[in-house]
Amino acid sequence: MLYTLVILACLTSAPEACESRELTVGDLAIHPGAAFIQAQPLVAQWTETHPAFFVQRWRLLPGRGT
Repeated sequence: MLYTLVILACLTSAPEACESRELTVGDLAIHPGAAFIQAQPLVAQWTETHPAFFVQRWRLLPGRGT
């Protein structure tokens, strides 16, 4: 199923500077609870590839793929 992963990312050097990032992800479970668990490593991977940011919060929205 297609989902949109919405990440609120803040700069490590300026925590008040935050921005929303949306990533379209597929191949997750249809059940929202299972998809949420499957998305956790994707958030961790995003954090590793964007070291200047930290994730303030994130959510997974079904059916919003762009």
